[in-house]
Amino acid sequence: MPEEVPAQCKVTKDELDKCVQGKGAEGCKELLEAFEACVKGATAAS
Repeated sequence: MPEEVPAQCKVTKDELDKCVQGKGAEGCKELLEAFEACVKGATAAS
């Protein structure tokens, strides 16, 4: 079961999902890194 996406990361996650559908994961490294950083920051803050 996937983890819950923190509220402040949902927009980044949606953009990442669209990017991956269009370009594949390799074409979306910056968004992937931004999303991972967002999740880490949200997890650390809670």
